[in-house]
Amino acid sequence: MSVPRPGTGFSRLLLVATGSLAARNLPFALTLLRESRPGLSVRVVVTRSAERFVTRAALAPEADEVMVDEWPEDGAARARHVDWAEWAEVIVVYPMTLHFMGRLALGLAGTPALLAAQCTRALVALAPALPPGGVESAAYQSHWSALSARPNVVLVPPRPGISTATGRPDSWLSTLAQAIEAVDARWEEHTRRDAPAEDGTGHLLMEVVPGAGGFVWRRRPGRLSHSAFAPVDPALNGKLAGLLDGADVRLAPGEQDGEFRAYRVAGAESAARILLRDGPGEQVERLMRGLGRALREVHAVAPGDVSGPPRALRRLEEWLAGGSRSATAAAAGAVLADRLGAKCWDRLRGWCAEQDADPGVVLSHGAPGLGSLAVDLDKGTGELLIGEDLCAAPWYHDLAWIAGELVELRWLNEGNPQDWQRLLNALFEGYGRDLGEDANRLVAMRIALHLHDISAYVGLDASLLAGYAGFLDFLVNLDGGSPHARNS
Repeated sequence: MSVPRPGTGFSRLLLVATGSLAARNLPFALTLLRESRPGLSVRVVVTRSAERFVTRAALAPEADEVMVDEWPEDGAARARHVDWAEWAEVIVVYPMTLHFMGRLALGLAGTPALLAAQCTRALVALAPALPPGGVESAAYQSHWSALSARPNVVLVPPRPGISTATGRPDSWLSTLAQAIEAVDARWEEHTRRDAPAEDGTGHLLMEVVPGAGGFVWRRRPGRLSHSAFAPVDPALNGKLAGLLDGADVRLAPGEQDGEFRAYRVAGAESAARILLRDGPGEQVERLMRGLGRALREVHAVAPGDVSGPPRALRRLEEWLAGGSRSATAAAAGAVLADRLGAKCWDRLRGWCAEQDADPGVVLSHGAPGLGSLAVDLDKGTGELLIGEDLCAAPWYHDLAWIAGELVELRWLNEGNPQDWQRLLNALFEGYGRDLGEDANRLVAMRIALHLHDISAYVGLDASLLAGYAGFLDFLVNLDGGSPHARNS
């Protein structure tokens, strides 16, 4: 069994034992685990069927706590399944019967352990113990396929074992040691996936690696991404790359690199990360002015065969129409709709429809986020990654995207509001115009989209959701729903 370096692995394990004969080996397996991981905190949950093969008393010497998989009858203030789901960094089900596997795969949650495994963000390792014919059974193969699609589930392939029923090597078993080894192999990936970060969500995955003369930003859609990147157009790439040589912010079109889109730039940090770390300052103000100019230059290029609407607008429209593909985003939408009320909710939908129907389209970046602006700290210049979301859209779509991010950051972070306003002013100065009377509604749409994306691709946080709902309530009602013209 592999043992990670101190401080690099998990420290809290919830072990669930189900009703297989292999459960009789648990006391010895736990002893070996304790010897290899002396700092590991282990709680054991046994099902009633597991108690036919191993007693809680036999497990107690090697566990911090041994519990039975039943609902408490004492009216405990804290629900058992919530405690287990939040406490555990890793849940291992060993040995796992076909019956327990089936209930888990079907989404059933009739016991605290099942409900904890269904709802936890922890890594869940499943180590089957199957009778003869179990691996070949249609049920097992179906459940394996369903569970393998879950991002926090690790399936431990069983090995042939001697069946006590037949005396032949036709049963299938996995061990606790194999389950821990499988967890170790996935642990680093899981912690990267689970940590909220600019470079790792269900929507987008990104890595920055050294390249010739600078860095290569490699990006690809995440497993939950709404749609694919726009295809690469080499002719358009060449035109965009030559627009702003020598400017504070130039354009960096991407090239296809397998499943990734690769961008060769001078800087390794994004403007978003610099702004969150250092706050508003002269360097970021200069970059915002350059970003505004860069967007103006993009909008001056003929759209050609590029079409709309933006991918982002499609995501927002589906969400506001109640057709979200994400269960967590749908839940967030229900909360937001209740907070805003039907009138304001319809107002948001109407604003989306107005943009979608606006005939005055330009070649649009589509999603010019601060996280896509690579910054060369030595020179104080930036390169805007472009190409993934290229589309035909009204001019204000791109400008509102950045303005919405800056307003949101000003709301979320402390500091002098005038410093944040200077960034907005620099953006508009660089572009040559501001959003006018439409600013509130356009910013509200961008922040609503960000709430969708957080909920769909990062996770659902009730307190964060309540804060965003209040802020959007303010923005939507501040606009008042009056018609505004977007003409020059």
